[in-house]
Amino acid sequence: MLDWITQHSDMLSLATNMTMVVIWLVYLQVFLAGFRRQTQPKIVINRAAGSGLDAACFVSNMSSDSIYLESVLTTVRAGRENWEQCVTDFEVIDERERPNDPRQRTHQGPLHPGDYTSIGSFQSLIERVTRTRKGPAPKDLLARDEPIEIEIMIIADHSSDDLLIGARRTFSIVRDDQGVTISPDTAHTRQIRSRRQRKAIQQIIMDQT
Repeated sequence: MLDWITQHSDMLSLATNMTMVVIWLVYLQVFLAGFRRQTQPKIVINRAAGSGLDAACFVSNMSSDSIYLESVLTTVRAGRENWEQCVTDFEVIDERERPNDPRQRTHQGPLHPGDYTSIGSFQSLIERVTRTRKGPAPKDLLARDEPIEIEIMIIADHSSDDLLIGARRTFSIVRDDQGVTISPDTAHTRQIRSRRQRKAIQQIIMDQT
C-alpha cells in the first residue's frame, strides 16, 4: 500500500489540490450568494391599518442601505379600462393649506433601512387617479360588475447603482355582502431587478420630467 502511494504521490497530490480548489469554489459561491442577498435592495408595498378602502398603503425599505424614493405610480384597472397617474406629490385642494416646507408636500425623499412611509389610503389613491384621468367616480367604479385592481409601483435610487430600482404590487378590490376589501394578489412585493426592467422604469422617470 505504501509502495503504491509512493509511486502515485504526484497524482494523489494533484487530486488533493483539485479537491481543495472545488471546496473553496463552493465556499466562495455560498459566500457570494449570501452577500448578494444581504446587499440586494428590497422594497415592500403593503396594506396596513385596515382591510377596506380606508386602509393605508405602506412602503417600507427592507434593504441594508438607504433608498431615495423617486416616484409613486398608481394604476387603476376596471375590466379593459385603466387609468394611470403619478401620485408622488401630495394633492393640494386649497392653496391656503399648502405647507411651506417642501418636504411636507411630497413622498419623494430618503427612506433609511427599516423605515416606512404611508402614501395614503387606497380610497384616496383611487379617487386621485380616476379624477385626474377623467375616469369614473369611485362609487360608480365599485358599482361595475367587473374585476377592479389597483397597482402601486415604487421607483427609487439605491446606493451607488447607476440604474434606478423599483417594486410593484397589485391589489384586487373584493366586493361582497360584508363590504369592500383590499386584497393583495401576491404574497410578496415583486422586485424590479433585471437590467431591462430597470431601464424601463428609468424611462418612466424621464417621461415625467
